[in-house]
Amino acid sequence: MYKTIFLTGANGFIGSAFLKLALENGYRVKALTRKATQQHSKHGLEFIKADLLSDINWDEFLHDVDVIVHTAAEITDVSSMCKLNYEASLQLLFSAINSGVEKWIQLSSVGAFGPIQKGLVDEAWDDSPLGTYEKTKSDFDLKLKEVSARSGLKFCIIRPSNVYGPGMRNHSIQHMLATIKNNLFFFIGPEGASANYVHVQDVVQALDLCVSHPRAANQVYIVSAWATMEEMVSGLAEGVSLTTPSRRIPLSVATLVAKIMQWWPRWPLTQSRVQAMSVRSRYSTEKIEKELGWKLTVPVQAGMREFAKDSCQ
Repeated sequence: MYKTIFLTGANGFIGSAFLKLALENGYRVKALTRKATQQHSKHGLEFIKADLLSDINWDEFLHDVDVIVHTAAEITDVSSMCKLNYEASLQLLFSAINSGVEKWIQLSSVGAFGPIQKGLVDEAWDDSPLGTYEKTKSDFDLKLKEVSARSGLKFCIIRPSNVYGPGMRNHSIQHMLATIKNNLFFFIGPEGASANYVHVQDVVQALDLCVSHPRAANQVYIVSAWATMEEMVSGLAEGVSLTTPSRRIPLSVATLVAKIMQWWPRWPLTQSRVQAMSVRSRYSTEKIEKELGWKLTVPVQAGMREFAKDSCQ
């Protein structure tokens, strides 16, 4: 059984949640963070303050590490995405191989498959990323597979859909909640659009299974939950004791308005938001359920209800 984990992004949204679970499960964790932390190293936990983008000899930190759980990523600064998500990650990967690390757990994204408007997506789909973030994730995933095949390092890639929960730094759900509160929300297109969201608790469960389960070697797993957009919005409205909105506009109208108003940086109805609110694709979790025993613990509607409640406290 693996005993020592080197965790990147330990102060991040998903990384901090995984750190808590790993310590509860009795792992020794070397937690990498580039920001100062008020937490102190304790039994089973050692904080390492360093930046993946720095020129560091990682070998000295990895000599007794069994598994790397790589959750660190640049998600906002486009100019730094390639440097961190690919180049710096690759440098750490080579150090891991040199240091005898046995397994690499990679937090990726379903965005690597590309913007898919309809259909059931599984792990067999080819990558066709569109944005810079998604492309850097896809490129590193492919390189990880290639390097692992030559070196013998085991890998496990987790590809979650939109991750939400306490402490999330993406404000898209808060923006949606604000429009509901201000009676400005409307649905786009016919009923039944997809809300492909997954709670951070279920992503962390998947990462933990990738560390501990013997079948999670050299595999890619999708982690997601599905609900209709109506169910998601209903959960948010219920969480703040409001009636679920019912207004709806045709997709063609929303698309036209978003295109006309794209010159205004603060215009809320962007083309990407129209796409996100009208998509009808779903992501299959059959593989990780069958092979690792992963089970959804937070359905989208219930999770959104709690998220909205917490946002008011």
